[in-house]
Amino acid sequence: MALLLPFGQARAEAGRPVGWQVASATSEVIVGRVVLHYDPALSDEAMALATMVPEWWSEIEQAMAGDLDDRLDITYVAHSGRIAEATGMPRWAAGVAHPPTGQIVIARHAPDGTLSDLDNLLRHEMAHVALFRATGGVPLPRWFHEGIAESFADRIDLLRVQTLAAAIFGVGVPRLDALEANFRGDPQEVTVAYAAARDLVNHLRYRDGSGVDLRQLLTELRLGHSFDSSVIRAYGVTLGELEVEWRTGLRGRFSWFPMVGSGGLPFFVLMPLVGYAFFRKRRQIKAGWDRLEREESDARARIVRALPPMVVHGPCRC
Repeated sequence: MALLLPFGQARAEAGRPVGWQVASATSEVIVGRVVLHYDPALSDEAMALATMVPEWWSEIEQAMAGDLDDRLDITYVAHSGRIAEATGMPRWAAGVAHPPTGQIVIARHAPDGTLSDLDNLLRHEMAHVALFRATGGVPLPRWFHEGIAESFADRIDLLRVQTLAAAIFGVGVPRLDALEANFRGDPQEVTVAYAAARDLVNHLRYRDGSGVDLRQLLTELRLGHSFDSSVIRAYGVTLGELEVEWRTGLRGRFSWFPMVGSGGLPFFVLMPLVGYAFFRKRRQIKAGWDRLEREESDARARIVRALPPMVVHGPCRC
């Protein structure tokens, strides 16, 4: 099965943001400490993004560190070709981030002309910035940086799932040392690297069911410990043991793929995706429902307190 590079996905680089001035982004909106520059022709989408950024940032920072510097400088343009012109990045990049400064550039259209998934794109880049701030900017493995960004994009990516499944039952999932190198490989290697990094970070993120271990890992890194040492301090096992643990479960979780790949009914695709989504979202969903119930209860109490005394009439005897 051919593995295609998903052009609409975000990519991030840590290089200096030389030439990041994008001429078409002449308008701007400020929300708190976030500045969003945008092409006036993209006003509707820009306003929608500006409305969501504070909520997305809050979710990401709470999951990583509790509270982070929330200054962001976002530029939104029409086509990713302009990102390449402004940043020197490859022309397949639909988004870039410079974590040290909080600068982000995203595009409405991917290089192949299709519409970018803006929500996913921007959350991905915001996660790069948040990770840098949560760890104090210490050097991190590329697979971890990209895996975090992919995981915190916070949606199921069908192409990522399919790509990883194909690798598991085909060319194989690279070991961590090879995975690191694959981010600089050909398009097929890059696609597999992103899919594997996402899944591995998801394993680290939800291994304890609450994300406490991952937050501890980021804390240990911020305190100056090496990556391997921080993993041991946070998880109680080595990175190698965690990798084996993750790999051991891969074939079982993707056991549906051979049937689908051989022409089985598409219905079977839905089963693992539902499980995959539930695994990732179960705690967020529960927390969301708990919050909604509390808010609804508070609202009912406020309404009752505001109502005048009520007279209850019995059945009409007309």
